[in-house]
Amino acid sequence: MALTLGALFSASEALCSVFVSVYLWINCLDFGVICQHYLALYVVTPIVFILAGWYSAAHDRLHVYRLGLVLYAAYYTTLLVLRERSPEYAVPLGILLGVTWGCFWAGSNTFNFDVTVEGKREYYLGLLVSISGASRLLAPLVSGFVIHFAHEPRAGYHRVFAIVVVLYLVCAGVSFLMPPDNVRRPFRLRRALFPGKDQRDWQLIMLAAVSQLGSFNIFIFLLGLLMYMQTGSELSVGGYASFQALAGVIVAYLLGRAIVPRTRRAFMRWGMFLLLAAGVLIAAKLTVVTLIIFGFLRAASGPMFGIAHAGLRLDTITQCAEDPAQRIEYLSAWEVPLALGRIIMMVVMIALCGWLSEGDLGVRITLFILCAARIVTYFILTQTSPLRAET
Repeated sequence: MALTLGALFSASEALCSVFVSVYLWINCLDFGVICQHYLALYVVTPIVFILAGWYSAAHDRLHVYRLGLVLYAAYYTTLLVLRERSPEYAVPLGILLGVTWGCFWAGSNTFNFDVTVEGKREYYLGLLVSISGASRLLAPLVSGFVIHFAHEPRAGYHRVFAIVVVLYLVCAGVSFLMPPDNVRRPFRLRRALFPGKDQRDWQLIMLAAVSQLGSFNIFIFLLGLLMYMQTGSELSVGGYASFQALAGVIVAYLLGRAIVPRTRRAFMRWGMFLLLAAGVLIAAKLTVVTLIIFGFLRAASGPMFGIAHAGLRLDTITQCAEDPAQRIEYLSAWEVPLALGRIIMMVVMIALCGWLSEGDLGVRITLFILCAARIVTYFILTQTSPLRAET
């Protein structure tokens, strides 16, 4: 059931997420407004995640998971109501989406932890990425067609938003088929958020989270927007997103069984090299061709690095938690440095694009920094005891 819900959610998100930044852009033509929207999102998310984590421990993870799905529907309903005035409310919309993310991912991450076992997580995560990626293959392209062939592009956006609202509500309904988890547990965050010397591996995992600079989330909205700015076509944006999803699905499927604890370090290294190559390419020149190549390299590197990294992180939680019930505290704590990295990168991007207002140099430097930072993440993670043991 967790995989089914993951597929439904991925299809819903893929229909719209890549187009939100484009929709804001065509209604304001101001890159700064879009950055403010996502900065507000990234600031609010970890706060709500911790609160949702507390509620999950004290009551039921399903409640916050379901609330997150309903709030997704509320977010796109708000876009439907505001329409062309949406950029005027970019920050409040970002706050609403931040609350949504915090609730949904607090529940979703707990599910993923609970349905996997140590030593076999890479197979489940590879399957989850493949199924979720498969559901993303056609969704952006379908949205692109709907918007492109509408009598007026904005009407196409509104149709897609309306479809997504219904899909999220369907997901919320399906979630009632999930078994409840209403065992009351204490929520002790301090040990997970401020790990001591006896949790060196978790200290390194937390430090690595900052160094990721929110690359996964920032890439999604930024690449879609850049493709639209290069082509002026929502159809190309949808095709571009579907192309990246296809590359990610193929790589995740091929690597799902190959990535095991003893091979994590090697696959993370290759994922790092691929992303670095993508960064060097896009730093040289930003065109439709380089965006396509960049998208492929990024999509291929994601599962290589991400599946191994996620398995390492979940295993570390298993080893560090004094009680298995504490997994939500560690998942909540991890969101804090992750959000800090996103915020740092958004501030850097706003500064670069403001200082280097001529041309696309600021955006190219931003993309390169996001890619090059993966070197730092890799070397921090190689200091953890499981990856040191592979040498």
